[in-house]
Amino acid sequence: MTQQPQKTNIFTLALGDTFSPRVLLVSLLSFVLTIIVFIGAIWLLFGGVGALSAWIAQSLQSYEGSVEQSWFLSMISLIFITKTIMAIVFFFTSAMVVYYLFLMVYSVIVGLFAGYFIKEIGSLYYPSVAFRGMGLISYVWIVLKTLLWTMLMFLILSPLVFIPLLNFALLVPVFYLFHKLLVLDVASMINSSEEYKELKRVNAGQMRGISLVCFALTIIPFLGVVIYPYYVIVMSHFLFRKTEGLRAS
Repeated sequence: MTQQPQKTNIFTLALGDTFSPRVLLVSLLSFVLTIIVFIGAIWLLFGGVGALSAWIAQSLQSYEGSVEQSWFLSMISLIFITKTIMAIVFFFTSAMVVYYLFLMVYSVIVGLFAGYFIKEIGSLYYPSVAFRGMGLISYVWIVLKTLLWTMLMFLILSPLVFIPLLNFALLVPVFYLFHKLLVLDVASMINSSEEYKELKRVNAGQMRGISLVCFALTIIPFLGVVIYPYYVIVMSHFLFRKTEGLRAS
């Protein structure tokens, strides 16, 4: 990492920072841990990959059976689309859920180690910005509220899961969780609870815009997930600059 002027675009600046040895090490370690967590979860929930495959096959058969038993969906299946397309939609939706679930787990694990490179960014680019940090109670409360709202949105939108195109509405709670965790990863280290609230009040739109750009990048298969540390660094530069201005006013 090398020091850059404040006017440098944060997305460009973060790109160079992402390739620092410390960030690459955190990315690799977090990715390996995420894979271990996923493999462990598969074994705990399904008893192995073979059992998971059998469960998926059984779920597909049950889904096809429910389609045939419903006169409306049967008509749609026979007249407008084939069972093959319905199966593709089913697997595509399932794959999308797993993909973004992996992203969420990976983001949490990266967040555990993000402090190492956030501190490095602060010392190199923003030495005048002191790390104040949130209290543990405030941090846990924000996380719990975020998880509860995410679960509520999933419950409300869950009936759309097997409806083509409309099922993309499930990305709304995914983005909400992505955005909240991304901002919190950085703000919980730099800002006090009061500063966090003020920064949200003044810069909420810009924060969501940055998160939306980063979330759009996750659509890139595999790469979009692996570069999650890049998103943290982008948000770090933004919050460091805004915190600098907030404390100077």
